[in-house]
Amino acid sequence: MQGQHETLLDSFYKKAIQKTRQYLESKYPLVICNQDDEDIAEIAQILSQTDPPYKEFWKIEISGSFRRFTLILSIPDTFPDLFPKIYLTKKEYQEVYPIPHLDKNRFVCTRDPEVSVLNDKKPEEAVEELIQIAVGILETGLKKENQSDFIEEFLAYWNDKATPILSLFIPTDDVIYLQVFKLSKKIFGSEYILCDSKEKLQEWLKPFRVDILEEENAKVLYLPLVELFFPHQLEKEEDIIDIFKNSNNKKYIKAIENYLNQDRDYYIVIASFSIRGERILFGWRHQGWRGIEFRGFRKNHVPLNVRLKHQRTKSNLLQKISIIRLDKERIFKRGSTMTKFLDKNISIAIIGCGSLGSYLAMSLSRCGISKYLFIDKERLEPENTPRHLCGFVEASQRMKKVDALKKKLMGHFPHIECNTYGGDVLSWLQKETNSLKEYDLTVVAIGNMGVERRINYLLRHGAINKPVIFLWIEPFGVGGHVLCIHPENGGCYNCCFDNEGNFLYSITSTRSEDRDKFKRRESGCQSTFTPYSSLHIEQFISIACKKILDILEKDIDTSVLYTWLGDIEEFERLGFNINPIYDAQLSYRIIERKIIQQKWCGICKKNE
Repeated sequence: MQGQHETLLDSFYKKAIQKTRQYLESKYPLVICNQDDEDIAEIAQILSQTDPPYKEFWKIEISGSFRRFTLILSIPDTFPDLFPKIYLTKKEYQEVYPIPHLDKNRFVCTRDPEVSVLNDKKPEEAVEELIQIAVGILETGLKKENQSDFIEEFLAYWNDKATPILSLFIPTDDVIYLQVFKLSKKIFGSEYILCDSKEKLQEWLKPFRVDILEEENAKVLYLPLVELFFPHQLEKEEDIIDIFKNSNNKKYIKAIENYLNQDRDYYIVIASFSIRGERILFGWRHQGWRGIEFRGFRKNHVPLNVRLKHQRTKSNLLQKISIIRLDKERIFKRGSTMTKFLDKNISIAIIGCGSLGSYLAMSLSRCGISKYLFIDKERLEPENTPRHLCGFVEASQRMKKVDALKKKLMGHFPHIECNTYGGDVLSWLQKETNSLKEYDLTVVAIGNMGVERRINYLLRHGAINKPVIFLWIEPFGVGGHVLCIHPENGGCYNCCFDNEGNFLYSITSTRSEDRDKFKRRESGCQSTFTPYSSLHIEQFISIACKKILDILEKDIDTSVLYTWLGDIEEFERLGFNINPIYDAQLSYRIIERKIIQQKWCGICKKNE
């Protein structure tokens, strides 16, 4: 623009583009094209919507091993930090399509820019290498040496110009019927969603405040395929039906015949097949034969071959459906390595939904655990929010911590199943003494020794039959503890404390004069609290969550304590003392101890 000076980056990018152009011009026939060029116009229109834009277009002629190609290079404003894109001219495209790694926009996929970086010191040589890769892809495709790549890129081909539908359905190996529901408004860009249960969908939709339009539901056939096919070969409805008619799998043929032999306005088929051990979903829509008479046949008793011979079917183009999977299996397999917990249906009870309990619940949920019981009697107050997962919005609504946490988690992961109890935990345990047996693990993050001792009592008397984890953080985030007590073996919670109630493995000094320094109380005789920040919480919870997952996976056979040491040096600089047992320890490490039965423990002695 007039009056603007060229910035440092403007100059850098300009020189890189100029240097690369001059280099390629010295080795290949190169023409700089205008955006109204017949071969460029459509490409320029697509790329004009990207950020940053692509503004320079070059045509380059290059010889391969057995033919000559004309390639189009689109150069971004921020080259070489952003990859150039390589396209074919319209003439070249018509001669070679379809081949793998070439889409219908004439784009040749050379390298994934998410995992590759161009050499910014020699950008001209990097672009030349991309050109050679493109030529290799084209020649390999023309020789039909990489036809199997069509399957690897199945969804890229299928989803081109397909209608998107959301899905909560996890693919199975069985032929079943599903439903597509119409929503009262779009979410994730679609107003249709596929699910195997209306009740499940209604629960999942609650955080979105979206309803199901009852009159718009459609029955859907699901087919788990074994035999694969190339999507670019399909143009009409009859093309895909022919694939199943010629299949050796009688189960598919019978299912399709039964489904399509019902008078409907339209039919939807969702299919899947396995690529690299994962089933991908795709679908298509058939126009129905409602209102069409087939002479000599009763309603819903018209053979499929007769239906398919009708002129309407022969002229119908294939209406492809792309499936946007929102089920937890797809989400977590893509974004997490903790997929081993998805199929185990693990359930966890968390007693205490304050700062530690709330952050732990979110961390566990991110690892694929989705069944919870939350217990806490307190409401979320504004002063809780600096250290709590939930914030001012939930606090302003005077929500119980259990309800605020449930809402927060389900807003993040709608598939979560969560029961809550917003009253006193000891009163609840009086009435529901054996209820914690339903959960694979109980985590106590309440910071109340009375509650902790009573839960330990229930554990060692058989009312709880799975491990219990006691979780707490020490003042100023100097460290934290994950104490796992086995129902039968090793020591118990009481075994970790002396007769005066001091924790034997405390990081801070156990002297009474030192402990008094850590207490904080708000004015007006309000509650006492332990000082530490949200940063300390998040550091500790990342460690605690990993240890809890290890405990769930390894099925431990005794009681164990994991102590995480924070910044000990900073703690001492603040003028505080640490327990002498940690004098020789370094900051930011984890110490593991087996907890053994102590002779003074009345709980363990009574259960010998």
